[in-house]
Amino acid sequence: MTKSESSESNFLKDALVNYAQYTSAQKQDVQKSALKWLQSHINSDLTDKTILDQFAQKWRKNSNQPLSVDPLYLENLPRSYKGDKSLNNHQEEALIFLQDIVPLQMQEGFKQRWELKAKLQVSNSDGATFKTDQQIDVDSDGSTWCQVEDKTVYYLLSHEEKGDDYLVELSEEISPQNQNTWFVAKEHVKISSI
Repeated sequence: MTKSESSESNFLKDALVNYAQYTSAQKQDVQKSALKWLQSHINSDLTDKTILDQFAQKWRKNSNQPLSVDPLYLENLPRSYKGDKSLNNHQEEALIFLQDIVPLQMQEGFKQRWELKAKLQVSNSDGATFKTDQQIDVDSDGSTWCQVEDKTVYYLLSHEEKGDDYLVELSEEISPQNQNTWFVAKEHVKISSI
């Protein structure tokens, strides 16, 4: 018996079971975003580029659908998960397969994004400047700041007040710097619960 076949929890199965508890479309959007993040990081961070194909084959064991016609997207799993009480034991095997392959750090990153509790919305009609440092001059070349449009929403891993700014850690990296930690003026954004 492998470690995942024992009574230990499975990070993705726990999430799929949990998904049904939420009727809030906004909370489900957060969770779909977490599933997209997981898929993206499995594809980019793991050396075996066939992991998601192997998972899809296990998940659809009895399906006659060729993978090339309809690829499997993790964000769609909550709708197709039948639960461990059904005849779809192949789905449980697929979940164990991912549990054994996905590194613990990536599992933790997924869980953190799955359970997000706060969001940031740009509330200034001129948008907001996200800066890599509180002291950055926004007249520079733009390599240390990013202009974000009004009404843009980001989900937050964390946030704290730093004088007139918030120091925010977004659940996703934003361009052009591809980073998720920023300073932003409090007066230009609204942070609220999800």
